[in-house]
Amino acid sequence: MNVLILGGSGFLGTAVARACVRSGATVRVLSRSGRATEGEGVRGDVRLPRLGLSAADLARVRSETTHVVFCFGSVSWTSGPGEVLETHSSGTRSALAFLRELPHLRQAVHVSSLLALGRSEGRITNRELYTGQRFRNWYEYGKYCAERLVRDTPELPVGVVRFGPVLGPDPRGGRPDTRHGLPMAFPHLLAGYPVHLARRGDFPCWITDVSSAAEIVLKALDTPIGRATWTWFDPALPTLGEVFTEVCRPWGVVPKIVEAAPLGRFTRLIGERVGTPRELADYAEPWLDLDVDVLKDIPEPWPVPDPDYLGATGEALRAGRASTETLRAGTESPRAGTESPRAGTERRALS
Repeated sequence: MNVLILGGSGFLGTAVARACVRSGATVRVLSRSGRATEGEGVRGDVRLPRLGLSAADLARVRSETTHVVFCFGSVSWTSGPGEVLETHSSGTRSALAFLRELPHLRQAVHVSSLLALGRSEGRITNRELYTGQRFRNWYEYGKYCAERLVRDTPELPVGVVRFGPVLGPDPRGGRPDTRHGLPMAFPHLLAGYPVHLARRGDFPCWITDVSSAAEIVLKALDTPIGRATWTWFDPALPTLGEVFTEVCRPWGVVPKIVEAAPLGRFTRLIGERVGTPRELADYAEPWLDLDVDVLKDIPEPWPVPDPDYLGATGEALRAGRASTETLRAGTESPRAGTESPRAGTERRALS
């Protein structure tokens, strides 16, 4: 395989590049910086025609690429419509157009998200995409638009792999990024502040570790997946409450998880005012009814998630700061009309 990874310098993209290199594939990583920790880095931008490649890089990529991975896009649950649609919608259109110029293309894989299903009613399988769902934020809608574009291009060999939140130590090194998504809650909890969750977080959040997610993408390239949709998550199905507990464990901290049932829908309205980080407020209740048998669509053997990837995530955070006292010193009291505890934690405690 000669693999082109679009967005291969990010958290998951780096892990995918590493898995492909270990399999013996030739790997090129396209990013705006042109840098790569695995494989050959090339400078480009998925939002531009022909990916913004230079004439020399364009000639090489066209003549040599056999497999492509779409692994680009914003990972923030609070991104605005401009950023989301420019990257996930326009970027996907540009990437699909580029695939038509590859004479030796055998398989492409689009990395999607279970959050593209938004607030869905009923049991979800790999067949569904639009279910009449409502979207919590622009990120969900952007992921939906990107997957819709891929599914509406039957003439190209592009399969879809869906993940929930992908956690674990960053394959690029350093501490995990807690600026976006589910990890935004980590510094908040480590600083001793509560989160309000329905059933105290006793529901699956469909997470997986970054290493097994990368192996699933590689399997989709090599099997190949064809035009199918696969969904992967940790088969052990950790609950959201268990995720928070295990990430906090290396710090010797028991997370304060408060029952949100009495608050009902008001949890989302008052968000941080009751101690729930902004990006998590809309995910305080069970996310979707996903049929766990979707895993059976993936040919075995399956990768085995790192048994302590959640604890390893906490350890990686701990390597960035020596103690919880630093976290507590960097947070503000969560009073109405003041800076949120999330903002204070994020800027000072884990900067």
